Amino acid sequence: MGDQLFLERFIWFDNEARHGRYPNATKLADQFELSTKTAHRSIDYFRDRLQAPLEYDDSRKGYFYTDPTFQLPIMRLSQDELLALLISRKLITEASAGSIGEELGNIATHLGSLLAASLPGKARPEEAFSFRWKGISPTDPVIFQNVTAALIQGRLLSFCYYSPTSSNSTMRTVEPHHMVNYLGTWHLIAFCHMRNEWRDFVLGRMTLCKVEAEEFAIRPKGQWQPFLENTFGIFQNRESFNVKLRFSPERSRWIRGEVWHEGQTEELLEDGSLVLTIPASHEVEIMMEILKHGSHVEVLEPEWIRERVSAELVAAASRYK
Repeated sequence: MGDQLFLERFIWFDNEARHGRYPNATKLADQFELSTKTAHRSIDYFRDRLQAPLEYDDSRKGYFYTDPTFQLPIMRLSQDELLALLISRKLITEASAGSIGEELGNIATHLGSLLAASLPGKARPEEAFSFRWKGISPTDPVIFQNVTAALIQGRLLSFCYYSPTSSNSTMRTVEPHHMVNYLGTWHLIAFCHMRNEWRDFVLGRMTLCKVEAEEFAIRPKGQWQPFLENTFGIFQNRESFNVKLRFSPERSRWIRGEVWHEGQTEELLEDGSLVLTIPASHEVEIMMEILKHGSHVEVLEPEWIRERVSAELVAAASRYK
């Protein structure tokens, strides 16, 4: 913690001097609740050990840079690199929906200070970017901590899990192998001892989560990788199938170029319609995606998905009669 605070002093002092605000020991002491003596030692270290070209201006009663091109060693990153750090930090923080807890927040604060002091321009870096998520399943910070601990330590994880398909809860013991954030919701890919097969668990549906003392042998990556790559979406069944969709010319202008899955194919027809073929695994997830496009999409294949979408549309229309 001391090193972090020490670093923050340099970042703050550098930023003040760089923007012509003539910082001094008194201002540094007030900013970080230090003694004036400690503040003087920090400035001496900054100037003598880090080679900061600082000079004191008696009329301004503060320090300024004699060489404005000077940069702290920790800040010698390009603007693109700093922006990448900022956007990544914002993505991780906001995608977690508050589930990562205080530690990530602290890291984000330190990173934000560094970026604010280093990026040129008038925009405030912390206010320049954001991400919006919908339909997320919030994760309890304690559960997130337990799941990540079991994953990193290679230990069994037990929890009570609510399944929306069966509307009941069961106790599970699993071997955690991978976590993925899908559209703002955290998922755990794990081998379930009760089902004796791989399962995808939403952290927001877990309760009574506990890291067990027993360790397990890590299984080959090829066993769980299909959950992430083989088909559209995150929900998986044992068998995959191709879904062929035809979008209207109006909707095609929006859909064209979207990547639903790396293995998809597109065919643009003469009338402007778009035929999109994507590998899928879970009928509920792909149907939800199809239905949100309403009359602007038609299922061409497979026939059984076409029939189920048709039945769902008829049922939906009946509610408005």
